[in-house]
Amino acid sequence: MERAEVSTIPDNVLLSTQTGVPGEFLLLFTVLIWVLFLLIFLGNSKSRLNQWCSLSGICFSLGVFKEYLYFTLFPFLEEFYHWPVHDLSYQVYSVLTAVFYYCSMPITMNFGFYYAQLDERHPRLFSVLRFLVFVPALLFFIRYPCLETRYYQLYDADYYLSVAVYNWICGILLTTLMVRSLLQARGHASFHQKKVVAVLALLPIWYELLSAFLIHVLRLREYFKAWQGNMAIILFLLIYFFYHASKEGFMGIRFHYETFDWIKEENLIHKNASSIQHMLKNEMAKIEWCAQALAANPSAPEAQEYPRIILRSTEHLKNCLAKTKRYSQDIILKLKPCPVRALLEECVSPLRYRYPQVQFLIHCKEEEALVCDREYLAEVLNNLLTNALEAMGDKGVITIACSRYTPRKICQLTVADTGCGIPPEELDLLFTPYHTTKTAGEHMGLGLYFCRRVMEGHGGSIKAESVPGSGSTFTLTFPTSL
Repeated sequence: MERAEVSTIPDNVLLSTQTGVPGEFLLLFTVLIWVLFLLIFLGNSKSRLNQWCSLSGICFSLGVFKEYLYFTLFPFLEEFYHWPVHDLSYQVYSVLTAVFYYCSMPITMNFGFYYAQLDERHPRLFSVLRFLVFVPALLFFIRYPCLETRYYQLYDADYYLSVAVYNWICGILLTTLMVRSLLQARGHASFHQKKVVAVLALLPIWYELLSAFLIHVLRLREYFKAWQGNMAIILFLLIYFFYHASKEGFMGIRFHYETFDWIKEENLIHKNASSIQHMLKNEMAKIEWCAQALAANPSAPEAQEYPRIILRSTEHLKNCLAKTKRYSQDIILKLKPCPVRALLEECVSPLRYRYPQVQFLIHCKEEEALVCDREYLAEVLNNLLTNALEAMGDKGVITIACSRYTPRKICQLTVADTGCGIPPEELDLLFTPYHTTKTAGEHMGLGLYFCRRVMEGHGGSIKAESVPGSGSTFTLTFPTSL
């Protein structure tokens, strides 16, 4: 039956009584969903994956929010304030239901495309699919006007069945896409993160598809409010989210507890200021001493060396400040195929002449190539080589190896030295900003932090292993599917 055939809106599609949990719990449920997906968005607001994930969650939340408005807020306004909200409640419920029914899954499908990196692996296909998934939604909006969704929902059995089938098909395609991508990532550095994201996305979606659409299609009226069980799932997912965000980080956000976490930013600024102050103090002392010596005896034989000392100090200051700026700014990668052996030789070549008593060993096939940003990777390798040389002094062996693991779809570069090693208590702090065990002024504690950010930008990771007195090994892991 078309809505146009009815001259008035039946009473039972206007304000109704809620038979499930109290409306206040529905509002709380909605807020919890918004909080969860707002946190995901803030984790990395520039990430398309985070953006579509958050938008998907907000769209799904409309299914709960409309129930609160329709069964709690509007009846309250009518009963206590005598506001004429019959037509308004009907229209608001219908529009929100239409957006929820028609748009939630296409938006989530776009999230799935980015999850599977379809935009990078198959850009042409992605450019078509990201719009194509919205075509059924557009057809639904045309065939079933959004202002009449409540009416179709109650009186048109074909409508509800078609909407259910549409959402189930999208759910099956999304699940297949994400599971396939997850299986391909086995052994990859990002596998654990992808698994956590898959649970976060698929668990509430499938509960909704079964508890709402299936039960309504089968007309199991006594279970019509079973979808409200998603409240428990969302609560679980919030705990799940905070657990992983505090343990190893999640979708760009990481929580770290410290006894002074309420002034964490001040502590970081203090570290930064202390490092710069130490560097400035050392170099300014050299400049001041040279200036005083020149003023006292400009004709002294050693006076010609003082300007060179001053120039070296000022150059050192400029280099350190430039490095601070470079290492703390946003990292924008330009990924291209790069011959690994040639890059390693380029990094090691000048060091062979400067450190003749250090043996540099490179184990890498000539044909080995890696999709990466060559400039940033060279900077990472130079940081690791500099640290290795400082740990060894003038003698020792540095071994650089490249290994590809085809089943796991990863490539690893290792830089191993025979230096003094790293104390166990320092290993967990190596990649945090402004942390350094060195006392020289040029060491800002940003080098390994920079390396970590570059590797994360590549979708990879960096880790350190060390035995005090026996050297250290740093491992760079890259996904070969980039």
